[in-house]
Parts: sequence; structure tokens; C-alpha cells
Amino acid sequence: MQLSKDNLQHFVNNMPEKIDVLELFDKLLLMAKIENSTHQEKAQTHVHEEELEKEIDLWG
Repeated sequence: MQLSKDNLQHFVNNMPEKIDVLELFDKLLLMAKIENSTHQEKAQTHVHEEELEKEIDLWG
């Protein structure tokens, strides 16, 4: 999973002075997943519904 330097830089520039490390990791993972899905959408590749449901189950 990858995250572009531009998106990461924007996040760092706008984050609070102090941030919980677990919250930081969660936000970075979410940003990377959103960026990945945007690239998949442009490439017209999609995740099957079953795979999505399995991943969502892992979240919580």
C-alpha cells in the first residue's frame, strides 16, 4: 500500500501539534486506502464485495 508524498505532506502540514500515534496510523492507512481506491477507479479495477466485507470486518 502506498501514499503519495503530496498527500502525506498536506496531512503533516495540517495536523495538530500533538497527535496520538494510533490515530496517526489509522489516518495514514485510511488515506492510503482512499488513494489506492482512487487509482483503482481510474484503472477500472474494483474489489469484489466479499473482499470488501472481509476487510471491513477486520476494522472493528
